Amino acid sequence: MNKKKMIKTSLASAAIFRAGFVTSQPTFVRAEEAPVASQSKAEKDYDAAVKKSEAAKKHYEEVKKKAEDAQKKYDEGQKKTVEKAKREKEASEKIAEATKEVQQAYLAYQQASNESQRKEADKKIKEATQRKDEAEAAFATIRTTIVVPEPSELAETKKKAEEAKAEEKVAKRKYDYATLKVALAKKEVEAKELEIEKLQYEISTLEQEVATAQHQVDNLKKLLAGADPDDGTEVIEAKLNKGEAELNAKQAELAKKQTELEKLLDSLDPEGKTQDELDKEAEEAELDKKADELQNKVADLEKEISNLEILLGGADSEDDTAALQNKLATKKAELEKTQKELDAALNELGPDGDEEETPAPAPQPEQPAPAPKPEQPTPAPKPEQPTPAPKPEQPAPAPKPEQPAPAPKPEQPAPAPKPEQPTPGPKIE
Repeated sequence: MNKKKMIKTSLASAAIFRAGFVTSQPTFVRAEEAPVASQSKAEKDYDAAVKKSEAAKKHYEEVKKKAEDAQKKYDEGQKKTVEKAKREKEASEKIAEATKEVQQAYLAYQQASNESQRKEADKKIKEATQRKDEAEAAFATIRTTIVVPEPSELAETKKKAEEAKAEEKVAKRKYDYATLKVALAKKEVEAKELEIEKLQYEISTLEQEVATAQHQVDNLKKLLAGADPDDGTEVIEAKLNKGEAELNAKQAELAKKQTELEKLLDSLDPEGKTQDELDKEAEEAELDKKADELQNKVADLEKEISNLEILLGGADSEDDTAALQNKLATKKAELEKTQKELDAALNELGPDGDEEETPAPAPQPEQPAPAPKPEQPTPAPKPEQPTPAPKPEQPAPAPKPEQPAPAPKPEQPAPAPKPEQPTPGPKIE
């Protein structure tokens, strides 16, 4: 037995119950809805929307974690690269300083005028040379022990992080869209249930009034049948005519409400759909398909824009830069247009939550809570242009001493090694 048959059976049982006891004292009896054995179309749509929303949420969380992991990997690689460059720069500066001291000590030795000065200069040469050797050893340790990604590897990591970020935006938009569909489906179910409850209440009240009016008409007929025509029956006949007119009006109103309930229950029944209902479902399915296609197109455009921005950052010639900029501007304009089309499609599917219909109040003490307002998905923001990281300064080369007068020629120290330059890599906002 489906929902429609159960409600009709329940109403009929309640009507029989009232008819049996109306002779004693008019009593209000409300027809309660029997347990529902099968779901209506609105309820099935709601359950389907909930499942889609849960799947979209799970996918969004997975994509979000993927984006966070990719960003973390890139941040760690960039941090190591910058830290290594900083430490190499500091070690290189120490080498340059020690080299300068060695050269100055040799110059002092060459300019010494006596044995005492030459011994003092020779001592300084040894001390400065030791400091220089220690600085060079420290530099070599930094260069060999601190492992950083290759520039190409770091660039690839950056690209993957940006792609994951774009995928996360798409998944978030789809999750927001699925959440909106759940809210709309829930609102439709609650509106149908409220309308059924209101009609059931009105039918229950009218059935009570019809039973009472029928009882009064029956009593007047009995009274008229037992009255003496000579005593005058005009008053009884007038009351009977009035009672029958009221009874007919109540019965007509009851039939009208029962027809309304019948139509509403037919709309809830999965079978026997009208052409209007089939057309509406087809239109909604077409809008759903259009919205999905637009969401996928927005996702593809965002990925293309992200890749173009990466290429633009590494472009060499002015011709390449100009061509990429033109293509990027075209894609951004196409993205903006597609986003507007998507927003329009979402608005066609349902309200954005700013306005909500107020159902007609049923004449009963308790009013069901209104359906929650669905939130409009926030449009995904456009990817920002990454800011290039500052390049570390090139350490200054050690100054060369002036060539002194002919003297015992000391060995010239090796120049300080230059630190590796980190590959500039912007951090994704």
